[in-house]
Amino acid sequence: MADPFTLFEVSWEVCNKVGGIHTVLSTKAKTLVERMGDDYVAIGPWLMSSQSGPSMFEEEPGFEEFGERCRAMGVPVRVGRWKIPGRPRTILVEFSGLFAQKDGILSGLWERFHVDSLFGGWDYVEPVLFGHAAGLVIEKWWQERLAPQRGEAVAQFHEWMTGSGLLYLGAHVPAIGTVFTTHATMLGRSIASRGVQPVEGLAGRTPEEAAKQLDITAKHSMEGVCARSADVFSTVSQITADEAEVFHARKAEPLLPNGIDLDVVEELCEGVSRETAEERLRDVASRVTGEDCSRAALLCISGRYEFHNKGIDLLLESLGALNARKGPSAVCFVLVPAGNSGLRREVSERMRMPIDLVEGPVGISTHNLFDAESDPVQHACARLGLDNSAGARIKIVQVPAYLNRTDGILNIPYEAALRAMELSCFPSFYEPWGYTPEESLAVGVPTLTTDCAGFGRWASENGIGSKDGVYVLPRIDVPFDAAVDKLAHVLEEHLARPRDRARTAEICRATARRTAWTDLIAYYDRA
Repeated sequence: MADPFTLFEVSWEVCNKVGGIHTVLSTKAKTLVERMGDDYVAIGPWLMSSQSGPSMFEEEPGFEEFGERCRAMGVPVRVGRWKIPGRPRTILVEFSGLFAQKDGILSGLWERFHVDSLFGGWDYVEPVLFGHAAGLVIEKWWQERLAPQRGEAVAQFHEWMTGSGLLYLGAHVPAIGTVFTTHATMLGRSIASRGVQPVEGLAGRTPEEAAKQLDITAKHSMEGVCARSADVFSTVSQITADEAEVFHARKAEPLLPNGIDLDVVEELCEGVSRETAEERLRDVASRVTGEDCSRAALLCISGRYEFHNKGIDLLLESLGALNARKGPSAVCFVLVPAGNSGLRREVSERMRMPIDLVEGPVGISTHNLFDAESDPVQHACARLGLDNSAGARIKIVQVPAYLNRTDGILNIPYEAALRAMELSCFPSFYEPWGYTPEESLAVGVPTLTTDCAGFGRWASENGIGSKDGVYVLPRIDVPFDAAVDKLAHVLEEHLARPRDRARTAEICRATARRTAWTDLIAYYDRA
């Protein structure tokens, strides 16, 4: 970054914890702020939810006039600081006022760029309105604060959900360079969820034909137009680059692998020690299962609720196999957010009573799921006999909520809960990069990934394996049942291994440092 310029980074996950992109941005921000100061500006949606409330964002004075001018054009904003390490300058954009202009915005995208929005539902329209609003705000910031000083700017847009903003700038402020980053392709994710590798899943169809049959035409169209229209098109791994080139007819260059900052991850633990976190997890497990879990190994899986793509199905099948055998006991925490109406009354009561009065299991979920009968984890565990019955070797604790100091059950940050585990498991079938294994290593915990994940491929290519705290499970061209057997074998070996937590943590953190943002930020410089 030889010449000073302003970098706008636009994502639906700025101050809005939804998935892995939130972690990418929140760990990278400190490195960018150290280099760019307030010339780095994060832009996210102003949502009426706790995720963008006081715990995530702090408004600051001095931007009242800018805010009034944005409001006058129908896009209210809040300018302040994202309360993460680095405290980057952040603009939250409110876009509901654009709903009346929806048809005009969508028709304009068709007429100018041939983005096919015809059958896009609200889960498509809402992000498109946000992206358009973000484009308007960047244009206003440019006009008032940069253009008069002949300043330069680049705007990076993450995923199709922000793509309308990229297209708006391309048409109205071409002086601003644009970078489009797709972390996963919509078509690849949809095909993989049906148990087929993305490119193979075309099966003689054009990408457009496949998208139509999978009912994702609008999202696929937006993603493809942005990939071809941006000044720079990038992805996070070679896996995604290969499928994106097939689906969108443009080679992604450069690749932007996701890094980690160990100091930032430590800050996100908010001072909760491993011992404190472990004590909390064991207490919750004991109260949910009705048995003493003080000596059981602690395992976990986390991430977006994509039952097949994230390998949740594979992990539960393997745990079911272990449960039928004798051996060391384990508790697996399924830390995957899902629709719920809060903590279950039975669990809440158990959390308040003396532990010696707790008897028998109370199911596997800590929360009231909106549709428990159709919940994939509930359904699979019932079929596999993973019901926390008395004496069962393997216990399951499903926590379908984002973890934080006020989550009502663990009341500690996710990163702190993660550091209490003895192994994290992410046996994904489709994973463009895979940030969760990196987080695990950063807090000193061994992790399992696969050769379907960008991170798993990177680890294998760099000779990183179990000796470094990373298990790379083969899944490419491996039948599901064979993968179940292999994962069960890995878990069995790990459970039988003597525990040296201090030495293991040292090894894992050393591996995590190999993906430090201080090194990987060079790829962003190139972009």
